[in-house]
Amino acid sequence: MSDAHPSGGGDGLKISAWAIKNPVPVAVLFVALLLAGLVAYSGLYVKMFPNVQFPMVSVTVTQNGAAPGEMETQITRPVEDAMAGIPNVKNIYSTVTQGVSTTSIEFELGEDLQKKTDEVRSRVDQARAVLPREIDEPTVTRVELDSQPILTYAVAAPEMSDVELSWFVDDTIGRLLQGEKGVAQVARVGGVTREINVIIDPDKLNARGLTAAQVNNALRGADLDSPGGRVQVGGREQTLRVLGSVNTLKALRDFTIPTGSGGYVKLTDIAEVGDGSSEVRGFARLNGQPVVGFMVMKTRDSSDVAVEDNIIAALQKAEGTYKGVTFTKIFSSVDETRASFRATQHVLLEGMILAALVVFLFLRDWRSTAITAFAMPVSLIPTFFFMNVFGFSLNVVTLLALTLVIGILVDDAIVEIENIEKRVAGGMRPFQAAMEGADAIGLAVVATTFAIVVVFTPVSFMAGMAGQFFREFGITVSIAVLFSLVVARLLTPLMAAYLLKPVTHPKPRKPFEGFYRNTLEWALDHRIIASVIGGVIFIGSLALVPLLPQGFQPEGDPDYLYVNVQGPPGATAADMEDTVRRLTTLFQSRPEVTGVFAQIGSTVSVGGPGGGTGGGSDLRSGTMTVLLSGNRKLSGAELRKEMREQLLSIPDARVSFLGSQGEAGLQKILQSDDPAKLQATALELEKQMRTLDVIADPRPSTPPVGPEVVIRPRDAEAARLGVSADTIAQVARVATVGDIDANVAKLTDGERRLPIRIRLPADARADIQRIRSLRIPTASGGVTTLEAVADVEFQAGPARIERLNRMRQQTIQAELNGVEMGTANQAVDKLPIMKNLPAGVKPAETGQLEAMQELFASFGLAVFAGVSMIYGVLVLLFRSFFKPIVILSALPLAVGGAFLGLLIFDLSLSIPSLIGFLMLLGLAAKNSILLVEYAIERERDGMEQREALIEACRERARPIVMTTLAMAAGMLPTAFALEKGAEFRQPMAVAVIGGLITSTLLSLVLVPVVYEFIDDFENWLKPKLAKLVTPRDAAPAVVAPEDRL
Repeated sequence: MSDAHPSGGGDGLKISAWAIKNPVPVAVLFVALLLAGLVAYSGLYVKMFPNVQFPMVSVTVTQNGAAPGEMETQITRPVEDAMAGIPNVKNIYSTVTQGVSTTSIEFELGEDLQKKTDEVRSRVDQARAVLPREIDEPTVTRVELDSQPILTYAVAAPEMSDVELSWFVDDTIGRLLQGEKGVAQVARVGGVTREINVIIDPDKLNARGLTAAQVNNALRGADLDSPGGRVQVGGREQTLRVLGSVNTLKALRDFTIPTGSGGYVKLTDIAEVGDGSSEVRGFARLNGQPVVGFMVMKTRDSSDVAVEDNIIAALQKAEGTYKGVTFTKIFSSVDETRASFRATQHVLLEGMILAALVVFLFLRDWRSTAITAFAMPVSLIPTFFFMNVFGFSLNVVTLLALTLVIGILVDDAIVEIENIEKRVAGGMRPFQAAMEGADAIGLAVVATTFAIVVVFTPVSFMAGMAGQFFREFGITVSIAVLFSLVVARLLTPLMAAYLLKPVTHPKPRKPFEGFYRNTLEWALDHRIIASVIGGVIFIGSLALVPLLPQGFQPEGDPDYLYVNVQGPPGATAADMEDTVRRLTTLFQSRPEVTGVFAQIGSTVSVGGPGGGTGGGSDLRSGTMTVLLSGNRKLSGAELRKEMREQLLSIPDARVSFLGSQGEAGLQKILQSDDPAKLQATALELEKQMRTLDVIADPRPSTPPVGPEVVIRPRDAEAARLGVSADTIAQVARVATVGDIDANVAKLTDGERRLPIRIRLPADARADIQRIRSLRIPTASGGVTTLEAVADVEFQAGPARIERLNRMRQQTIQAELNGVEMGTANQAVDKLPIMKNLPAGVKPAETGQLEAMQELFASFGLAVFAGVSMIYGVLVLLFRSFFKPIVILSALPLAVGGAFLGLLIFDLSLSIPSLIGFLMLLGLAAKNSILLVEYAIERERDGMEQREALIEACRERARPIVMTTLAMAAGMLPTAFALEKGAEFRQPMAVAVIGGLITSTLLSLVLVPVVYEFIDDFENWLKPKLAKLVTPRDAAPAVVAPEDRL
C-alpha cells in the first residue's frame, strides 16, 4: 500500500496509536467531557444578544414648564461643557424638550461603566453651582444596552380608578416583580400619579391680596413634621419633635393661611381642595381602550427565558390574589429568542443527519458512518462546558457559531475514517489500518484545524461594536473545532480499530482516469493558461462586490411593527388621543393585525415614560406597537410598503414606520454652531432626498418650532416697584403648572407622601387676560398686576433641540424602500447638497451607520490577521516558507462562489455574511492542505514532482469532496432559512456553501498548478541561497605541513 509509510502527524508523537493501545483512559476522558458538557448546558442562559457593553451614561435635568431655548443655554450647555474634560468620551448627545434636558455621554468600548458613572456624577455636582436654582436635582444613570424592556403588559381592573390602578402597578406589581430573580426594573406606561389638587379661585385670591406662590410657601412652611432637638426632663433625655403636617383632606381644607396685613383666611375660602391626579403628560391605549401598562427590564446577566417564565408565574399568582385584575401580554421579545433557540436545535439535528448521509453515500458502510456521525455530538457537547466557564450564553451569536460549526465537526473525522477505510478495503486488518492510517494523515488534520482556529481567534478581538458581538462567536467556534480535532485524533481511530470489519476480498485500487484526470493533466501541461483562467475568475468575482448591498445586520421579520407618532407643536393630550384613535382604526382594518398598543409620551427605544411627575415625557411624540399574526401571508416589509400611503392621510401628525430595534431605517445627521444655516441646509437635504427612490418619506426627526407665550419685564416699572424677573417667573410657574416637586408641601397618607399641587383652574390658564392680571408681590409688601410690570405676548420658539458633541444637530430620517442601509446611505451622499455643504455645516455619523463603517474597517484588518496567522501556523507545521503559499492560493478562489451565492439569494454584505467569509478562509485552506501535505510526503519518498501531484489528487480527491459535501449538507437547513428567525444566520451559510463549492472545484485543479510553480522556484532558489549559508559542519580540511621555522 503506497500510503503505508509512517509519516505526518505522528511526528514522533503517535497520539492515535497510543489511544488505540490504551482505550480505557480515552473512554474515561470522553465520558467526563460529555458529562461536564451536559451539566453545563443546563446552566447556560438563553438570551437574545450576548453581553454587549455599550458604555453610556445619561444626565437628566427637569425644570417644570421651561422652554427648550432657554434650557439649552442655562442647563444643557453647562452640563456638556462639564463632561467634555472626561477622558475617552466618544460622543455627547443632548436632547432638549419642554421642561427636560437629557445629555447622554457615550464612552469608548471597554471602559468601566461604573467608574465613568461616578466621574460623570462628580462633574455634574461641580456644575450644579452654575445651573438655575429652580431645577429638580439632576439624575445620573447608567444606560445598559440589554436593559431594553423584554416584556410589556397591560393591566385592566374595571373596579379601580386610573389613579388607583397606576398606584397598584407602581407599588404592588413593582414590588412583586422586582422580588423575582433577574428583574432589574419595572416601569409603568401610561396612567397618572396621585396628587392633592388645590385649585385656586383667582378673584377670591386677589380680593385677599394673596398670590399663588404665597399660598404655596405658607403651606410648605407649616405642613411638615420636623426635628426640634433634645431636652432633659425628669433626669431623662427625650427627643423633641415638631408635628405640623396635615394627614387628612379635612385637616387640609381647614388649614389657615396668614394674609399680609395680619389677617388670615381658610384654604377652602380661596380654593377647592380635592384628591386628584397629576396633569396628563402621557397615556397608553390598547386597541383604542385606555390601559395602564408596565414594561419589565431584566438584569444584564440573567436568562431572558427564565425571567419571562418567572414573571408569567408571578402574574398568574397575582391574578388569583387580586380579584378583578387582568394582565394582557402585549409584547415580548422573548418569543423571538425562543423561536430562534428552537430553530437552532432543529437545524443542528438536521445538519447532523444530512452530514451523516453524505458519509454513508461515499463509504457505503454503516459502521464507518456511525463512527463519523458519533464525532459530531462528542465534539459539540464539551463545548458547552467551556462556554459556561467563559460566561457565555446561548444567544443569536453563539447559536450561529454552533450551527456553523456542525459541518466542520464531522470534517476531521471523515478525513481520518476515509484514510483508515481505504486501507481496510485494501486488505489490512482494521487494527493495523487504524494504527497506520490515522497517524499518516495526522499532520494534515492538525493543520486544517489550526487554520480554522487562527482565523477566528483574531476576530474575537476586533474593535468596535461588532467586535463585542464576535468575541463569543470566535471563541465558541475555536473551542468546538479544537474538540473535533481531539475526537479525530483519539476517539475516531480507536473506534475504527475495534469496530470496523475486515474485508474478506481485498479490492484493488481503481485506476485514476476520466474527466478529472484529463483536466488535471491539461492544467499541469498549460500552467500559464490555467493560472490566467484562475486570475480572471478571481477578478470577475471581485467585480460582483459593487452589486451587493451593504447593511449592518439583516432585518428580520418579527411579529410586530413599530410606528413613530409625532404630533404638531402645541398639541394637547386630546389631540394626540384623536391621532391614536385614527391610527388604531386604520391598522385594525388589516387582517394581519392582531392588536395595536400605543404609548404616547414615551418611546420604545428610550424604554418607559421619561421622568415621572416632573412632566418629563414629551407629550407630542410616542410609539405604537402593531402586533401581527404569526401565520400572515404578507411579510412586515410588504405590509409597510402597502400602508405607507395610508399613514400620510392621518391629519396633523407625522407618522412613520421604524425598524425592529425601534430606530429609523436611515438617519442623516448634520451639525453646526449656526442654527439658522443648519435649518436651511436640513430643509434642502430633505427636499433632495425626496427625489431618491431607494428611500421613502424623508422627514426631520425633530418637530418644527412650537408656540410660546413670552413675558418680558419692563425694566423701569419692575425696578420702581421692586419686582424681579425671578419673582414673576415663580408666580407664573406656581399659578400655571404648580411648583417643582422639591418645593411643594406633602400630605402623608400611610406609607405615601402625596404632593399638594397649587394651580389656577384650567379655564383661567386658557385665558391670556387672566394670566396678565396675576398678582405679583412688590418690595414694599403690596401687590401689583403682571401687566403693570411686564408685556405678555405670543411668539414661536424651537419645540425640541438636539445636540451632538456640543453643536446643534438636525437629523433627517427616512425609511428604507426595500434596500439595505449602506446602499441608501451611498445614494444620499451623492446628492448635490451633501457634496457642497455650506461652510460651518458638517455631516456626522452615529448609531448603526457608525457601527457599520467600523465593522467594514476592522474587518479588513481581521482578514489580514487571519491569513497571516494561517500562513504562520502552516510554516511551523510544514517547516517551509514556500509550501504554505500554495495552500493560501486557494483562498481567492473561494471568494467568487460566496459573492455569487449572496447575489442569487439576494442577500447583503452584513455581519453574518462577513462571518461567513472569515469562515471560508479557514475552510478553503483545508482542501489545499490535504493535497499539498500528501504531495510533499510523496516527493520526500523520492517520487517525481508530477507523479507526486497526480498521486496526491488521486488519494485526496475523495476526502476533499466528501468533507465539502458534508459541510455544505450540514449548513443547508440554515441556508434555506426554513425556520422562523433564521434571517440572521442565512447569509452566512449561503456565503460559506457558495465559496466552498467553487474553492473545492477550482483548488482540485489549480492548486497542483501553483504547487509546480512554487516548487520549481524553490528548487531554483535553494542552490543560490545555499552559497550564502554557512555549513553546519566544517568541510574536512587538508592538513597543512607543520611549520618548523
